[in-house]
Amino acid sequence: MKFVLFEKLAELSGKELIMFIAAAVVAVALIVLLVSLRKRSAEAEPARRIDTRALIYGALCLSLSYVLSYIKLFSMPMGGSLTLCSLLPITMYAWAFGPACGFTAAFAYSLLQIIQGAWIVHPVQFVLDYFVAFTCYGLASLFPKCLPLGVGVSGLARYATSVISGVVFFADSAVEAGYESALVYSLGYNGATIGIETVLCVIVACLPGVARIAKEMNKKRA
Repeated sequence: MKFVLFEKLAELSGKELIMFIAAAVVAVALIVLLVSLRKRSAEAEPARRIDTRALIYGALCLSLSYVLSYIKLFSMPMGGSLTLCSLLPITMYAWAFGPACGFTAAFAYSLLQIIQGAWIVHPVQFVLDYFVAFTCYGLASLFPKCLPLGVGVSGLARYATSVISGVVFFADSAVEAGYESALVYSLGYNGATIGIETVLCVIVACLPGVARIAKEMNKKRA
């Protein structure tokens, strides 16, 4: 991976600088949210505190998602790939342990994805495609009554984030590929990876045994 983030930052000016500042504000807001959620969890009654069980399962699900991310059915030319439901373990963890643990783990997974190999064309695109996109999987924690719904919503949120990034920062690629609309190109490009994987994850999440495993992770929340 050729990490060119700092080179891209040095080239910013005008509207691009404003966009980067806006994206940075979003990233900071996510971090503040994570800290706030962790603080609330720590102040909650003992039954709801983040305990050793949450940490162990968090590490296990992060590791499993990271390993599965290397099992790629195919890769796209400008970043992105269809993996074997690699985001399901981290989404199940978020669903089982709630917002504090879920968003923290999802944000941590975004860092692992950067280490694995980041595709950077612009600093704002970098923030959207990694920090924001992968942290979206913490949204599954907001739907504790239905695992498939949590998986679907979090996957769609990441898909929407990546589509926006594609329209704004990969419009030239759409023209090169023969598309008149950058939106159509981005919808198809991200649909071939994030969209299909989200559908696969929802299907797997619908299996009775999968929801049962997630509930077993944290019986207190179930």
